[in-house]
Amino acid sequence: MSLWGMNDGAALTGASKFTNGAATFIDGTSGSNATYVTDKLEAGDCVIGADGLLYRITAVASETAATLDRNYEGSTADNQTVLRTNLPRYIKITKDDGTGKTIQDLGVLGVTAAEQSAGVDNLSAVGEVLVGSCHRSVPAITVAAPSTNTIATSSVNTTDNTITVASHGFRTGTKLNYLNGTGSSIGGLSEAAYYVIAKETSDSGSTMGDLTSSTFAVGSSLANAQAGTAVSLTGTGNNTQTFIGDTATATATLTVGKVSKVAITAVGSAYVAAPAVTIAAPATETVDASDAAVCVLADDEFVVASAFYGCIASGDPVTYADGGGTAVTGLTTATVYYLIKSATSNRVGLSLVPNGTAIVFTVVGVGSSHTLIGQTPTATSTLGMGSPGGTVGESEGFHIGWVKKTIGTGGRAGRIQYETLVAASSITGDAEDLATPDS
Repeated sequence: MSLWGMNDGAALTGASKFTNGAATFIDGTSGSNATYVTDKLEAGDCVIGADGLLYRITAVASETAATLDRNYEGSTADNQTVLRTNLPRYIKITKDDGTGKTIQDLGVLGVTAAEQSAGVDNLSAVGEVLVGSCHRSVPAITVAAPSTNTIATSSVNTTDNTITVASHGFRTGTKLNYLNGTGSSIGGLSEAAYYVIAKETSDSGSTMGDLTSSTFAVGSSLANAQAGTAVSLTGTGNNTQTFIGDTATATATLTVGKVSKVAITAVGSAYVAAPAVTIAAPATETVDASDAAVCVLADDEFVVASAFYGCIASGDPVTYADGGGTAVTGLTTATVYYLIKSATSNRVGLSLVPNGTAIVFTVVGVGSSHTLIGQTPTATSTLGMGSPGGTVGESEGFHIGWVKKTIGTGGRAGRIQYETLVAASSITGDAEDLATPDS
């Protein structure tokens, strides 16, 4: 999912209905059907109501229903063409009292204020490439771990209290977890979390030496690291000891069998490259295609489990396989087809193209283990968007999110002087932000 939309003015498929006073808009009562999930309408998008006002999407419940950030203000209007305007999603939807939806609430970034110090080495966004299909339950998401740094005894300098890792790329504040491997720990450290000090200090080398792109010290806390207070290293440990950052985590939201949103639940640390993101495959639907009551030739349909029928929509891709038997005549094993959700409960047909005509089944298959498997979702990740300075190891100047700095006291003094796009935090706003959001 993009943090900045590029399709301002794109029309959603089908006709929609807005109802005065309702915080949802739905499929219209006539005209072509709406397909909000297929159109990839997402929390954070804006739509232009029939009253001409902007409304922010807070959730997409199904192909035919989406939730707005507030009640629709205009007169009830049916069978409307709805335009989506993908404004920057850093905007927070708020009221004068400061309540409303933050970026983190909407699950676009999911970065908390406590995770803002490390710089470019943590996860800032996960973007869907394929939303998948036919998921009966929320799929697990796995984010690859950051690289492990093995620290030989020769890499520990007890005079300067530094550790050498060639071109480490760490920023001050990066969290690293120390593990002593199969031997004794580095003197002064235990198997715990530490925070990188990777900037020139004013001690002229008396404590940490002159730090380079390949050396760093560690603080016992984030505050100590930011203050340049290093742990004193009194021994070199052993050759199997390691430093490794935290592994990022993420969760999915499912809408009609598809992944409609990915939210970062922990950003991780010490990544040197964007990590791979893996989303679990949907469950396999097994059908006995040799049974004429399951492979219904008269209707060109399979009878499927109710759980499978309940999580699909017409046009969803599936891969058909004969399960080691003989394929139903009209189908080819290991081939992608597109579901036609029958009006008869727990039945599906197959098409060669999305929303096409049903393939004719002429002879039932052989074997009871024919399968229909939905599409596995895929995603990519993005690391923080900080901007390194010119000094070796200098901490980042900014990265994704809002932070608000207030100058002055009392009432609204200084309230809007410093609202800058830096690290994820909370920010209040005014009602006019709803009508005229920044772009």
